[in-house]
Amino acid sequence: MSRRAGWIMAGVGALIVVAGVVWLALAGAPTATPSPEPTPSPSVSLDMRAEAQAALEEHLEECTALGAPNGAVPAGCGIRLPWGAEFASVTDVRFRIERLPELTLSDDGGFTADGGVLIATVTGIGQDGAARTETYRTESWGVRGEVESSDDGVAVTVW
Repeated sequence: MSRRAGWIMAGVGALIVVAGVVWLALAGAPTATPSPEPTPSPSVSLDMRAEAQAALEEHLEECTALGAPNGAVPAGCGIRLPWGAEFASVTDVRFRIERLPELTLSDDGGFTADGGVLIATVTGIGQDGAARTETYRTESWGVRGEVESSDDGVAVTVW
């Protein structure tokens, strides 16, 4: 065997030895397994969101069912009507919900609900002293608030 072939064989042998040592070192090293982080179950989040949406819808339907006798709009309903420029006094307001706001939960226990459509028919006395009835429509009806979960279910508080 020539001297050159000897060096090649020695180099190949050394590479095989080094590769074997590296393989053994890596195979014997403890592997780090990531600790599972607690993540909320998607079904729990969806259930809570659905319960909160249902509670919000019930609240808003109660708000609008009462109307606004003497122009007193119920608090915590997200209803604002611009009747001041057209009416001297308001005797009643009737509401009709076309679409309820869609609720989105936040990480801090709060919520926003947007995209509702609300129709309000206002009856009263106009600025000119004559009886007047006007209909207002908002396509951006929304509310904000908090969601609380308990053994009895989910409750919403609207600001």
